[in-house]
Amino acid sequence: MSSVLSYLHGRIIPLAMAKSKVKKNLNECARTNDCGQNVQESKPARSRSWIQFPVIAFVAIAIGAGAGIFAKRKFGQEEVDYSNFDASAFEMDSKELLERYKSNPKADFTPAELVNIGLEKYRQCENSYSFTIGTANTVVKQSIRNAQIKNGDRYFEEAISKSSMVSLANRVETTSGSGTTTLYKGKADSEEKASYNGQKENYSDQDYKNYLGKTLQEMFVYTISNDTVFDDSKTEKLSNGNIRVFLNLDPDISTYYYKIQMKNMSNLDGLPTFNYIKQTYTFSSDMTLLHCYIDEKYQASMGMTVSIQNTINNYYHANEYRQIPELNQSFDYSLKGEQNYE
Repeated sequence: MSSVLSYLHGRIIPLAMAKSKVKKNLNECARTNDCGQNVQESKPARSRSWIQFPVIAFVAIAIGAGAGIFAKRKFGQEEVDYSNFDASAFEMDSKELLERYKSNPKADFTPAELVNIGLEKYRQCENSYSFTIGTANTVVKQSIRNAQIKNGDRYFEEAISKSSMVSLANRVETTSGSGTTTLYKGKADSEEKASYNGQKENYSDQDYKNYLGKTLQEMFVYTISNDTVFDDSKTEKLSNGNIRVFLNLDPDISTYYYKIQMKNMSNLDGLPTFNYIKQTYTFSSDMTLLHCYIDEKYQASMGMTVSIQNTINNYYHANEYRQIPELNQSFDYSLKGEQNYE
């Protein structure tokens, strides 16, 4: 980890030192917008850009079940001081970027800009669906499943997590303009099937966002911009014409909303701390989002602290209609050729 560099206030600091000896003054970094990233051009006013929430927050719940087995320990990670932190200072105007791309697709865009263009294009689809297949490795191996559907102004999300220690499931639904988001709590019967007894909680859209860092309409939860990725991020064009983008995200600045989500969903003692987050996106030649692979490692605490590594495959279907399942119906997570995008 000492070879990985963190860019703060124009200075290059070994990440291990930045984590274990120095608490980042993220508020100053956000206020001055000087985090040492090489940006190709000045950026417009920013709005949020996110990456899909893949139910990883459930993983931390497994920690409590093993508290009597493992002694509490530290992993060399300090919780970052987010007091007065303004995450919006690191957000890009993805709508403006998409318009720029439409007017000149051959223009030069940074890796972070290309990802924002692809995510915004996906977000604007009238109909779309995506699903996640992943694994979390910690005290025990835990399966991860997540599904998102957008049908016009209706939004649906399901999250299932299953292991020998955890059996959890949630479904969330909302309609744009209703002002209300409904959360159904259930249990995982298997890795890909869950049962719900009708128990539900209603939230205002704003309360839901405060609790989980995003609304269903926003759809994505990491902050991605030129200021939140490291310089080894890159883009390549594949032989079939698809575009692949590799992002190495700043583990502190890009995860602010994600950490809030994880802490509240899992009743953690504090915000989790990330070692690294690496994402690989695949887009078609016209920047239609097809696939995203995530490899990330973090520490979370609930009476004890454990290290967790997630490997996640997200499969996207833009401009495709999929019926939102009834509460007693299961979402079909079986692959039907999507793995060809990996």
